[in-house]
Order: sequence, then structure tokens, then C-alpha cells
Amino acid sequence: MLAAAGGVLYRLPLSLQDISRIIQLAADKTPKSSNNKTVSGEVLRGVIYDRNFNELAVSYPLYSLYVHPAKNTHHNQTAKQLADIIHVPADELQLRFKTSARAVQLVDDLDSDQANAVEHLHLDGISCKRNEVRYYPENEAAANVIGYTGNGVGLYGVEKKYDLALQPGGYKAADMPEINFSGNTMLGGKGTDLILTLDLALQKQVDTQLRRMLRQQHAARGAALVLEPTSGKVLASSTQPSFNPNYFWQTGASGGRDLLFQPLFSHRTLQPMLARVAAIVHQGEEDRPLLPVTIAAVDFGLSGREYAEIERRLRIDGPVVDSLVRDNGKAPASEDGLSKEHLSLMQIGVGLASLVNGGWRHTPAFLDSVYDVEKGRRFTKRQQEKDEVHVLSPAQGVRIRRDLAAHFAASKKERCLAFHAVDSRIEPAGILSRYVQRQLFVGMIPGKKPAMLLLIATERDQLAPLAKRPKRNNMRAEGQSLLAALYATAAKQQVAVHPAEKDRKNFARFLISRRVDYSPLPVEQTVGAMEMPRLVGLSLRKALRQLNGRKLSISVEGSGRIVAQSPAPGVHLQGVKSCKLTLNSEI
Repeated sequence: MLAAAGGVLYRLPLSLQDISRIIQLAADKTPKSSNNKTVSGEVLRGVIYDRNFNELAVSYPLYSLYVHPAKNTHHNQTAKQLADIIHVPADELQLRFKTSARAVQLVDDLDSDQANAVEHLHLDGISCKRNEVRYYPENEAAANVIGYTGNGVGLYGVEKKYDLALQPGGYKAADMPEINFSGNTMLGGKGTDLILTLDLALQKQVDTQLRRMLRQQHAARGAALVLEPTSGKVLASSTQPSFNPNYFWQTGASGGRDLLFQPLFSHRTLQPMLARVAAIVHQGEEDRPLLPVTIAAVDFGLSGREYAEIERRLRIDGPVVDSLVRDNGKAPASEDGLSKEHLSLMQIGVGLASLVNGGWRHTPAFLDSVYDVEKGRRFTKRQQEKDEVHVLSPAQGVRIRRDLAAHFAASKKERCLAFHAVDSRIEPAGILSRYVQRQLFVGMIPGKKPAMLLLIATERDQLAPLAKRPKRNNMRAEGQSLLAALYATAAKQQVAVHPAEKDRKNFARFLISRRVDYSPLPVEQTVGAMEMPRLVGLSLRKALRQLNGRKLSISVEGSGRIVAQSPAPGVHLQGVKSCKLTLNSEI
């Protein structure tokens, strides 16, 4: 146990908190009873799904094949036996055997069937080493929530927060107190999968639109959030620029920085909405409409002290804890020059949700449920008192929702509420200052009883004016259009059944992604490499190995074995940059 922990600590620059967590993890994973023993090599790190069971993070077992030349005296025979299994020419294997090195790696991406076939040969000096590779099929989508791993240990986001449950082996129910395990005390004997509140379809739409807005505004960064007001569930969370968790070590200083919890907006940004809310709360149980702003003034006659007291009662600026504990468990640092009086996008979302859901302030949730593979059962979150606080009376909640629906309706035809504000200021940045313009869009749908809340924030730090664009292309109009599209997508039937097996398409994409690490072909194979090999009838893995080193961009359609290929076999590949493979499970 200590050797394993030491190996991880040597290779990763972890904090003291991470060190203690890894040691505790090793202790918790130690088998307590022989009755529930499982072969550790047969259990992989748990899969992370969205709410429709689309894979967001998945692990695959691969095997590296090694030869100890000094222990194998039958090089020619061994090479011929291995060639048919690992799909490497026997003459090439014989060349690799002729070395003074103690051990030589022949290949590093064998699947379980190939590894078993090699083991059954019982060849002297030949051994297989199992490796588990974590793969994120959607790349940058929701990367700030999902996080990433290093050497099998969760280092960020959901991967870090729930590392103990995702790790192979059992864990105690007490380690996840937020989940109702229905009396079960030990779980995860054969693996545990996590189901998040995120919706991949919504996430992709939000990511695409946010990047488009940033380009149009020449903005440096932005964030977007989709909440379910009645429960606090986070349906989509986007931060741009983002990062690819498959290559998290390449993340720059700006990539991966979660803006959702950064205090960016002053209270006056929301003044048009909060002033009306404060006026209604100040009236108490009186049910009379507010006067028009032209008569009552923008503050509706409230003093600064009264306004601040009502905001305090509503907890508009109340703290919202990042439950995923990113950045090594440290609280998100404030921007340079920004005081604690500023609000984060998550604070705004939680606060506004409480104004339209009957007065309940919910803690934002990213985790929906846990699936225990051994028990074949899904366990949901338990309702905890700290997760919701009542900040409005039912009567006031109804009045506020109706007033906002009437005053901020997008249009008579639209069923949503829309609010847009621009916050421009000069902020200190070290010994200098910088100009910052932030835009905020808030949308709720349907207007009478919102079931979805969308927030978008962008930031640009330059004075250059933007080109004029039609009104239908401004941030308010684009936000309304996105909100309507998201609501229509979310209305579709949800999938609630755990898949029986892993997604084959994602596995095919994983195999293709592994090709970026290929080694150059030996000189003697250069001529053959310039011709397209025959691939029809082969599995995708075997085909990729045949194409290794030919530097082709490969597209794959279908699943199963290859039934068609382009270019055709024997075609010279000089000048050819792409290849298309068609697969079919019935051949």
C-alpha cells in the first residue's frame, strides 16, 4: 500500500491534502473480509454519466507487452506466434528481440482478448502489464465540472470530490453522507458509477452559443449556467476558455478557470430586478401593484438601509459553496480589485431561482445519484436541511413571480422572461488599472412558472468599439433564442436506465485518439507504408494498427467489423491525407 502511494506521490506534484487523501484512500480500499473479494484487475474506475446516461468519463483496460530477450532463446518461433495476435510483422519483432536491454516493450495497446491469448502461449520472457486509461469522450464539454485524474487518482472536479467512490473496490456508505443507500453499509465491491445532473445535449448547445458570443464581442472569457429553479440542479455549466481533460497538463493559465464562483458583478447590475422585489417584500402582506418607475422612482422610495436589509433577508449575497472543491480545496479567490460586495454568477443564479420557485434557496447540485454495479441498483441523494432554506413567504413568492413575469416578459409572443445588463468600470490590476466591460443575460422559461433558468456572462477588457449588429443578433436576443432551444431539448423524454455495456462509439474514438502516440516505422517498411493495406473484414483495432505510421486522418462510421474502406487496397498514399472506414456488426 505504501509503495503504491509513494509511486503516485513521486510522479505528481500533489498538495499535503492530496497526500493524506491518497493514503486514506489506500487504507479504505483494503479488504476487510474475504467474503467479498474481487480481483482488482477486473474492476475499473467508475463511469461518470450525464442524467441521460451519456458517458462523460470512462476507463478502458489496455495491456503493454514486454519481452526479456535474455530469458527467451527461441526468438524466431516466439516472433511468429506473437505476430498473429498483436498484428506486428514477425521480422520486425525479431529485430526488437536483438537488444542488450533487460526488457523491451513490443506494444502498449493490447485489449483483454489479445492479452489473454498471449498469456495462454506461456512463452518464456514474455509478459503483459495491465494499464487503465481514463478517457473523456466529449473533450472540453463540462470539463470544469467533471475534472480529471492523474495516475488513477482524481485531481479536480467530480473526479476528485468522489474519488473514493469511483476507485475500484469497496467503500463505506458513511463516506458519501449525501446519498441515501437504504441501509447498505458497504458498497462498490464491483465498481460504482456516478450520474450527474448535467444534460449533455444542453451542455453542447450552451458551449457552442457561449463561444459564438465571445467571438462576436471580442471578449476574453465568459461563463454560462443552466439551473432547475425548483431543485437547484445544474443542467449545464460552461466556462470559456475551457480545457481538454484528456490533456489536462497542457492547460494554460486561463484555461479551466471556473468563473461561476468568481465575484464579478456589482449589486447595481441587478438593481432593476431587485428593486421591484424589495418593494414587494417591503409591502408585507399587502397585495397591491407597484407604481410605474416613472412615478415611484427606480428605488420605489426605499432608503439604502431598507434596501440592504431586504437583500440580507433574501440572502442575495449569501455564500454559495463550490461543492466540487476545485483548486486543491481552496476557496475561489476574488478578482484583483473586487470587494466582497460583488456577486458571482452562481450567487445570482441561486438568488434569482429563490424568487421564482416559491421562496426556496437551494444549494446547487451537480451529483444526481450513484449506481452500484454489484447490486445493480441506483441510489439517489437524500434531502438535507442545509440544502434548502425558505427566504420568502408563499404569498410573497407568488406576487414576486407574477410581477417579474409581467415586467420582464421578453414579448407578448415569447413565454420567457429576459433581463440584460452591461457593467463597465475601471478596475485596479496590480500597480496598473484595466478597463472591463461585463455583460449579463438572465432568462427564465416558462414565464409564469419558470422550470429553467439561464445565465450568461461575458467579459472584455478592451476599449475598441464593437461593430453594429442587427437587434436580433445582440446578446439579449441570442440569449432568448438559446433559452427557447434549451427548453425544447429538455422537454424530450429522458433516459433513466443504466446501460448494460460501454458505448462502442466512444471506444472507437478512444482507439483513434491513441494513434497520436505512434512510433515512426522502420526504414525498411517505408515503401509498404505508402500503399493502402486491405482492411475489409478486420476489427477497428486491427485496422488502426495496420494504418499506424501512415499519418492519415481517419473517420469511422458504424460499429463491428470493417465492410468498406476508402482509399481502396493498394492505392499509393502519397498526397492522401484522409481515410474512411465503414463498419457493420453483421458481416
